[in-house]
Amino acid sequence: MMKFACKAIALGIFAAASATTMADDKTSVYGITAEGEVTVVTDYRFRGVTQSSNNPAIQGGFTFSHESGAYLSLWGSSVDFGISGVSTETDATLGYSNSFALTPNMQATYDVGVIHYGYIGSKSNYTNETNGKDGLAFTEIFASLAFPNTIFADDELSVGVSYSPDYWGRTDDFWYFNVGYSAPIADTGLTGVASIGYNKLKNKDALAIVAGGPGKDDDYIDYKVGVGYSFLGLDAGLDVVGTNISKSGMTKNDKKPYDTGVIFSLSKSF
Repeated sequence: MMKFACKAIALGIFAAASATTMADDKTSVYGITAEGEVTVVTDYRFRGVTQSSNNPAIQGGFTFSHESGAYLSLWGSSVDFGISGVSTETDATLGYSNSFALTPNMQATYDVGVIHYGYIGSKSNYTNETNGKDGLAFTEIFASLAFPNTIFADDELSVGVSYSPDYWGRTDDFWYFNVGYSAPIADTGLTGVASIGYNKLKNKDALAIVAGGPGKDDDYIDYKVGVGYSFLGLDAGLDVVGTNISKSGMTKNDKKPYDTGVIFSLSKSF
């Protein structure tokens, strides 16, 4: 807890200092703008599965965007997989995003790119017992489409797909398909969010490594339903997150990494 608190304080001071030196309107240099974000979550879930042993995590990152639509994002988070010497995730994304007219009255936004998920120390502290490969790191290519104002004003529907040739924990081929939706809730200032994703791994052993479970399936569904609210320059979120991974024959404690949970997050952009 002391280690987590020190990280939170350090990042909080850094965010506050950065916010005072950056104007509300992002300054462009050679067509490039920069923005950052610091977040605290009660449980870091990735595709429905905890990355922090169901404990709080501190996260933060920067995105450098060019007026052409190209961007570079650097992001990090504390993690806890129960693996000695592995406590930090560091990701880097290189992508391109732009809009086009889907119809005369609707603009759609596409986003394509590649992202590398890194885990400091995992190369020397983790070995996949099924194939003898070391490390947790993996790389994905992704593509998504977002459609605003589909049903209500200011709502958004998104669809996406990702592929990794060697997924988390060196578990070989992986596909991910997801659909998301967000919309303002009347005049409350709240935004409702929902998403569902389909995870397809190479085999049952791969799923057992990535998410646990009794090893009966090679795929699973993750989901999220929640609300967001902005106040005093902060963004808060309260989400119900879970999966349909089989839990037969497991103890309550063993189910927790991917069982349904309520997650609270608080973030500050600058």
